[in-house]
This record gives sequence, C-alpha cells and structure tokens, in this order.
Amino acid sequence: KFVRKPDSEQPSPTSSSGGRISSAEHNRHLQSLIAELRALKEVNQRLSDDNQELRDLCCFLDDDRQKSRKLSREWHRFGRYTASVMRQEVSAYQNKLRQLDDKQQELIRDNLELKDLCLYLDEERANAAAMARVCSNCGATMEPVVRDDGDGSSSSTNADEPMQTLRNFERSIPELNIRPTITDQTLQYVRSLERRIRQLEEENTTRTTPTPQAPAQNAATGAADPISGRPEAVVRALQVLEVREQLERDPRHRGHIALGDSTSPSGDDAEKVLMREMCNVMWRNGGKMDDTSSNEPEMDC
Repeated sequence: KFVRKPDSEQPSPTSSSGGRISSAEHNRHLQSLIAELRALKEVNQRLSDDNQELRDLCCFLDDDRQKSRKLSREWHRFGRYTASVMRQEVSAYQNKLRQLDDKQQELIRDNLELKDLCLYLDEERANAAAMARVCSNCGATMEPVVRDDGDGSSSSTNADEPMQTLRNFERSIPELNIRPTITDQTLQYVRSLERRIRQLEEENTTRTTPTPQAPAQNAATGAADPISGRPEAVVRALQVLEVREQLERDPRHRGHIALGDSTSPSGDDAEKVLMREMCNVMWRNGGKMDDTSSNEPEMDC
C-alpha cells in the first residue's frame, strides 16, 4: 500500500527544480510497482489454477482409494465365500468317494458270490449230465456223483479254485445252446441214412434172392420187441449196432467198408461207408446225444 506523505513534507509548487525531479522519480517508481503488482497477480492466478488442479487430483485419488477399498472388501468377501464353498464341495466329494468305495466293496462281494454260484451250477450241470447218462451195455443208470451239501465239508465249491474253471464254463454256455440243434440235425441225417440203407438192402435182397419179406419183417418185429422195454439210449445204441451189422453183412462190400474207402464203384457203397463212420460216431456219443435229443420228437422211419 502506498503511504501518503503529509503535506508538510511535500515540496510546494513554488519549490525549486529539485522538487520536479523527485516527482518524476516517484512516478517511475509507481509505474514499476504497478507492473510488479500485475506480475504478482498473474503468478497468483497461475498458482490458484494449479492449486485447483491439485485439489481435483486429490479428490480423484481419494475417490479411487475409496473404490479400491470397496473392491478389496468385495474380493475378501468373495474369497471367504469361495473358501467355504470349496470346503463344502470337498466334504461332499469325500462323502461320495466313501459311498463309491462301499459300493465297490459290495460289488466285489457280489462278484465273489456269483463266481461261487457259477462254479456250483457248473458242478450241478456236470452231476445232472452224469446222472442222466446210462450204460450202453446194460441200460442201468450211472452212479450219481455225491452232491455238495454247502456246509464246507466238500471240496467241490472251494473258494481257491482258479478262474480257469469259470472261463471254461463261460465258453461252454454257447456250446450248450448249439449242441441240441447239431445233435438233432445229426440224428435226422443218420435216420435218413438208415432209411436209405434199408432200401438198398431190400433192393439187394430182391435182386439176389426173391424171398418173401414177411419173415424178415416178423424177425425185425420180434427183435424190436425186447428192445422196446429198454431205455431210449440203449434202443438207439442197439439200432446203431444193427445198422452197422447190416452194413458188414454184405460180403461184396466188406472190403470197402473195412478199409474206409469212400471212392467205391457205386454210390451205394460210398453211402454205406459214410453210414459206417456215422454209426461209429453215434456209438461213441450215444449217451451225449440222449441228453439233448430226448425231448425232441422222433421222425418216422
């Protein structure tokens, strides 16, 4: 601020030239002060603008800090929630693993029981086949195998038996289903061959000796009468034996039959050779065919 000097100190207008010089200096000094004041105002304005910018920046940073704190609280809350969910999931998976382990143990026990059951059924099937098999000579049934009582006294259902028995039983299941069809077809083919051989024998008998067929039929009927009272397997075995004897009875083709020559001069000899081989097979497997073909209806010869 400017301090005004008292009038007593100021020179009067009637003063000398030295007073004029001092007033000019005062004017110059006043102009310099005004310029300095303007510069200070500009600096003050610039500093005020910088201060305002800094205030705005501080407000922005404070808002950012508040948002960061809020976000950090949210993340902490999310982390705690995720940890609780993970603990629940881990406990649930542990319970499921325990349940699956229990089920696996139960399945293992069931598989062991089924294995023992399969072995037991295999033995029962073998025992039933042995009981159903009859003697081809006397017609009496074979002695049945002692059945397992299930009290552990028998060694038939031993738990330490190898898995080979079970695999053999599994492989034999398709054979059990196929064997009746094959046996039935074989039996039908053998019967057709029997009829063919009978026709050939009748033709040969008619050619050689024209004897009446009534005595032969009576003899066949008389021979069949004692067979009818025997079991079916014995009857079939005797029929096969009779067919074989009929084949070997002819002296003209005995050499071909004994040697098993399938390239005979006539087709009848080839059929007789084939029939003899089939009779051998039927004679060996007579008991086995009876198990599968006893329930099948017989064809009329």
